[in-house]
Amino acid sequence: MENAITNRLNVLLLSAQGWDAGGTPDLSVSVVTYNSAHCLDAFFESLSMQQGVRWELFLVDNASTDRTAARLQDCAIGNLTLNPRNIGYGGAHNQNRSHFRGRHVLFLNPDQTLAPQVFERLVRFLDENPRFAVAGPKVIEGPERVPFPPRRFYPGEGMIVLERGIARHEYAWVSGCCLAIRRSVLDEIGGFDPDYFLYQEETDLCLRVRRAGYKIGWCPEVEVLHAGGQSQAHLSEYEQARRLFDGTALFWEKHYPSSELPSMVRFQYLAARAFLALGGCWRWLPGETSRQFRPERMRARRDVCGDWLKQRQCGVFPWDPGSLKIAVRQVGLLFEWLRRGGFPLDDY
Repeated sequence: MENAITNRLNVLLLSAQGWDAGGTPDLSVSVVTYNSAHCLDAFFESLSMQQGVRWELFLVDNASTDRTAARLQDCAIGNLTLNPRNIGYGGAHNQNRSHFRGRHVLFLNPDQTLAPQVFERLVRFLDENPRFAVAGPKVIEGPERVPFPPRRFYPGEGMIVLERGIARHEYAWVSGCCLAIRRSVLDEIGGFDPDYFLYQEETDLCLRVRRAGYKIGWCPEVEVLHAGGQSQAHLSEYEQARRLFDGTALFWEKHYPSSELPSMVRFQYLAARAFLALGGCWRWLPGETSRQFRPERMRARRDVCGDWLKQRQCGVFPWDPGSLKIAVRQVGLLFEWLRRGGFPLDDY
């Protein structure tokens, strides 16, 4: 078994260094690990299968407490950075920005396996479509193999509109588990925002890319299988959901008008309390929607929003113009839901 693993990693090393050192690689691949030792064999094997492009590899470990760091050192592949503390997902990727040489950059999570042509297809898409600065493959999540398609709406647009229109044709953001971006654009927007620790940093990145005048692309003909949440597997469902919603609340703070924020947070707080009071009603919701409204997720949403309101000394029940605007938005969405026979937003 060890010999087989070593052989696969040697193939990876040859692939990663197989471009002319005097030239420019097509792709700089950046991977951040945290307690990922159990994922590395399958991940490295899928990397070793990537062909058709010249690429380099950067690995950053965020102070893992399992054998991840030791395993990466033993493998001696790519450019390895071992952080003494966990500085967050985007912050760790940013450490490599000044060292990237590729025309494009690919950010990867280690808890996934990639189809053999993912690297080549993403590079080709960006080369052939100069108006697009970001591209992602088809993402399949978890053992249930749930698709995670690109989103056309941003978190919070169920309350306040960031962009006009319900029938949107452009993608707003793609999953950060496998996200390719032009290096020139990455430098232009300054990389990931380090204020995000784990969640919503790719949503923020894609929004800033679009505001800089570029588009977001999708390559559904190539697929990645993303286990999801493996670095957080030791946490309860409540703690995982709380970290996710912390990132969502930060996204609101950065991209919505400050005058609207108290109304947005208040609405989410009261809505979460209402869902919890209704008990098992979430079970009646269709498919993946029901998972989003599970009790532990609703408790996390209630607590994050409740803490936000307390810290800023905002009341829970005052009625204001922002609350009226959100109420009108809900009526409009309900009308669209009934008219279309399906909910009109893909990120509520």
